[in-house]
Amino acid sequence: MSTQYNSEAPQQNGLTPQQKQQFHDDGFLFVRNVLPNEALQPLIDELAQLVDEGTQAAIKQGILDPSDTYNDESFETRLARVSNACSDPNWIWSNYFRDQKIRTAGMFTLRTAPTLLDVVGALIGEEIFAHPQFNYRAKLPDQAITVIPWHQDLAYLIPEEAGDTLVVNVWLPLVRATEESGCMQVIRGSHRHNLIAHNYQDQTPGHTGGRGISDEELPPGDVVTAELEAGDVLLTSERVVHRGLPNRSDTVRWSVDTRYSQIGLPTGRENVPGFIARSRLNPEGITKSHHDWNRQFTSN
Repeated sequence: MSTQYNSEAPQQNGLTPQQKQQFHDDGFLFVRNVLPNEALQPLIDELAQLVDEGTQAAIKQGILDPSDTYNDESFETRLARVSNACSDPNWIWSNYFRDQKIRTAGMFTLRTAPTLLDVVGALIGEEIFAHPQFNYRAKLPDQAITVIPWHQDLAYLIPEEAGDTLVVNVWLPLVRATEESGCMQVIRGSHRHNLIAHNYQDQTPGHTGGRGISDEELPPGDVVTAELEAGDVLLTSERVVHRGLPNRSDTVRWSVDTRYSQIGLPTGRENVPGFIARSRLNPEGITKSHHDWNRQFTSN
């Protein structure tokens, strides 16, 4: 059974006691109007520029007619229109959007937005580590390679290291996300289970996130559909079972998932740097810019 979910905006400094209790009871929480436009727009602008670069490259490769650039289309639709006009509809996505991790100024602005850290801090405390695991996602219409099966985030970490760490995943759309456009679904209460065997493997060629839980091994619970507007967030714990639906619309489902944990706790990705996003105990250790974030990779 799929159900919709009532939610509310955050209080001024994070979450209400009722919201925090709901997160711990259900394993997830929807919160409306967390991110202002100034937190989202820098990343949207960067991704729009990447769409333009991919479009021009496709023209140079001879797989897109110069008259089919769709310059007047919106961010929500342009990549879909241009890709559909290419002789190889997956070429731009494969060459420009397969690598879903960009350590840009826009991504840093989004991951460190004060209102977002307020919400996360209400769950894990004020010592906030921006987890190494994060992605942006461009889910094209009817694109099988970007359909994510039922899974727990802990399965994509090293469970022996991070099994006792509360990792809060924030899934947030950059455009309106609906069931038709491929939004998220979660199973209420499924976080109470330990790590479930991930024996299902999506056989779509090139699928990099296709390992999941088979239908026979899914835990019981209401399936809740996360239809969100840009600026809303879905908070999930590392054990809650969730999936990304297929995009059956004619738009691109642009989204970001960014994780956070308490500073000093194992991340399950110890070989990949994260960064300190907020700290009262060590304010001088806070990463100030995407340049500082990137320097951690060049020094390792």
